[in-house]
Amino acid sequence: MKPIVRLSMSLWAALALLLPAAHAADFPTRPVTLIVGYAPGGGTDTVARSLAEVLSRKWGQQVIVKNRPGGTGVLGIRDLKSAAPDGYTLGIWTDSDVGNAAVRDDLGYDLVKDFDHVGQIASGGTVLVVNPSVPIKTFGDFISYAKKNPGKLNFAVVSGGGMHLDSLRIEAAAGVKTAIIGYPGTGPALTDLIAGHVDMLVLPLGVALPYIKSGAARAIAVGSTTRWAGLPDVPTLSEAVPGLESTFFYGMAGPKGMPANLTAALNAALMDALRDPKLGEKFLSMGFIPTGNSPSEFKAVIAKKLDASRTAAEQTGLKQSLQQAK
Repeated sequence: MKPIVRLSMSLWAALALLLPAAHAADFPTRPVTLIVGYAPGGGTDTVARSLAEVLSRKWGQQVIVKNRPGGTGVLGIRDLKSAAPDGYTLGIWTDSDVGNAAVRDDLGYDLVKDFDHVGQIASGGTVLVVNPSVPIKTFGDFISYAKKNPGKLNFAVVSGGGMHLDSLRIEAAAGVKTAIIGYPGTGPALTDLIAGHVDMLVLPLGVALPYIKSGAARAIAVGSTTRWAGLPDVPTLSEAVPGLESTFFYGMAGPKGMPANLTAALNAALMDALRDPKLGEKFLSMGFIPTGNSPSEFKAVIAKKLDASRTAAEQTGLKQSLQQAK
């Protein structure tokens, strides 16, 4: 009997090791949810829905985008942290999430330590736009107008996020003061810019592009290191102020504790989706560059961006001003 008992236990041990692998191989067997911590219509939402369409087709299961706006992405990330680590709830992150984490100590999560990182989705440059009614056509015009009218330009920002930091850096580089107006996401801020309730905004190029093309918004400068082919006449920020840039990323993460082979399978699915020609064309048309990297590489991107954002938050005084406003 003893040899049989030992064999039986060995078989159970082997089965226990194989179960996670089988789970990853079968994944998914039901709908998958992508949490977006922002309102519909912004860059993160656009990327999530574009990716969800491709993954739904490849997986043969519905991929649902769940918008959970609040606290500049905070509510969505908290939901992700508390989700089961089974791969069926994932989050789409952006620079604003990192910027927020750099200026707040009350989030209840650590973007580096408390999640399993799946991979980067896309990256790109931002664009500084103004409402066409504002008499600003160049970065030089912005400096001149803002100096003649201190505090009168309404500069919309996604409160506490990475582009909030970039907006303050642009303001500081220009040596001017504007009225900073906070918003919970890019979508609402852009809506108010188009309506003329605010004067200017920094946002992902692809999100702004349709409005620039239609004349509803005027592009002043792009944040990428080189001019974008789709807007060849729009200069870069660094042409006006050497070294001044404004870029962003999108990436996918899951709750902490997902089996390593499940994370690897999710990364493989993401990389496969990013090779889809139609998705690539769509991203490029919106000014996004499909990126793709490993879970460890994406984790390193988050850590590096977080360190840089913390430095920028201290230099611009954003963290102190947000704490004083409480």
